[in-house]
Amino acid sequence: GSRTPYNANRIRAYLDDIPLTSGDGISTLEDLDPASIGTIEILKGPSSALYGSGLGGIVKLSTPYPEKTGFSARIEGKAGSFGSGKLGLTGARKMNSLALSGGVTRTFTEGYRQNSRYTRNNLFLNTRYFGEKTSLSVTLSLIDLLAMIPSSLHEDDFRNRPEKAAENWLTAKGFESYTKALIGTRIESEIGRGVRNTLVVFGSYNDPYELRPFNVLDERSVSTGFREYLELELSGLRISTGIEYFHEWFNWKIFETMVDRQGNMFSDNDEIRRYGNFFILAQWRPAEAVLIDAGFNINGLQYSLVTRYRIDSLDQSGSYTYDPVLSPRLGISIRLTGDHHLYASAGHGFSAPSLEETLLPEGTINTGLEPETGWNLEIGSRGRSTGGRITYDATLYTVVLDNLLVTERVTEDIFTGINAGKALNTGAEFWTRFSLFPGEAEDWFNTGLMAGYTVSMNRFLEFVDDGIDYSGKNLPGIPVHRLNTLINVRFGALDLFLQYQFTGRQWMDDANEHVYGGYHLFHSRIEWKHDLRELPFGIRIHAG
Repeated sequence: GSRTPYNANRIRAYLDDIPLTSGDGISTLEDLDPASIGTIEILKGPSSALYGSGLGGIVKLSTPYPEKTGFSARIEGKAGSFGSGKLGLTGARKMNSLALSGGVTRTFTEGYRQNSRYTRNNLFLNTRYFGEKTSLSVTLSLIDLLAMIPSSLHEDDFRNRPEKAAENWLTAKGFESYTKALIGTRIESEIGRGVRNTLVVFGSYNDPYELRPFNVLDERSVSTGFREYLELELSGLRISTGIEYFHEWFNWKIFETMVDRQGNMFSDNDEIRRYGNFFILAQWRPAEAVLIDAGFNINGLQYSLVTRYRIDSLDQSGSYTYDPVLSPRLGISIRLTGDHHLYASAGHGFSAPSLEETLLPEGTINTGLEPETGWNLEIGSRGRSTGGRITYDATLYTVVLDNLLVTERVTEDIFTGINAGKALNTGAEFWTRFSLFPGEAEDWFNTGLMAGYTVSMNRFLEFVDDGIDYSGKNLPGIPVHRLNTLINVRFGALDLFLQYQFTGRQWMDDANEHVYGGYHLFHSRIEWKHDLRELPFGIRIHAG
């Protein structure tokens, strides 16, 4: 997503197996409140045949699940600088065959910059029923958001008056607001010995409205779909296979921006986005210390556009179907000694352009724009020391990209996609966690350290744009170095957290003529918590 303005693409995100990624490949994870997330699983690169073949990987989120039988609740209140704050109420109830969890939160800030007020309301609910051979869960997420937009600054204001908003956005009082609703039902059934079936049916609604200095964008989308897969476990072999289908109806209107009101309509367009994929993955354990997995994913994608009205009478109507993409995957994991493993994998992935990227500045569809495809190769080691005091994961990777998709800004409100030839991304990732006293001792006193470091070199192999050859240049917008460290010291009811983050320099243009230097961030927090023994409640206070 580092080369897509204002959004994150090339990854796919799921909440309880319900897609959070829109029909044009955009994932907006920051909409979710942390209180609505129980677990997070990251699958790097196009390494999962089960969840499509996104080049950036998969983010799997799960709603909270109550750990103890009975009722529990939590009240949360936060206050900070620049009018920032958060209020929240969450609760859970767990019985023999039924578990409920849910909550409502409100997050707000006046913002450090001009025209940067932000308010977000979240509501989530999850219900799970467990039968003898069947389980059923229902997930609901509602989001209501209003975000004023200060927009970007030129370098002089950025360095000397960073609290300013861009003049045209401040004058227009630019903002974005929307209501999102997401609902899904998941049914898991044991239909035979070693055979399980999972069906997920989902739907969503979204109505963004964005007031900009150059025009007003009014959108509305409704999507539905399903995900069906079968798991078979045989002697030393596990096979998962299934299909996923997604259908989205999308309408967008563009209006003139007037002072404190919406002006005349410029255009009205309808869009239908459809995608489907078939997947199969086999995991085989030929020996106790060896696990081999192999699979593939076949993706199909179609866009169609109907122009209902344009002030210039230009008809953009049309449809485009991309050829099916076959993405294979092969991986191996070998246990060396104890809890130390060596792993390697190779996987193919692709990222299709959104319909907006396929539109040329004159409004016609660029049928020559190809999906971005690539191969991800990685080798690494992960493990932990005896007793779990040290945990680590180290990886070397290479991603070879073809038909790299980049976004070209034609005017302030017009973007179009172009294929930027071939690129090579190589790097290394290292993560470790250290705990001085693992186990029960950490309930009273402990010192822990977590650290993650990434170094990457990303270059155009072949890219010529408007007669200028950028081959061999660094890809802009991607830091060379990233370092994140966290120290946690616990003493009884007190916890001290110290965090340091470093982001290295990154290029700002394809020609590598401008560079943005690295920066450092320091965070600190102290927390006190106390359990009320005679009541089923506890108190937690923190500041930082």
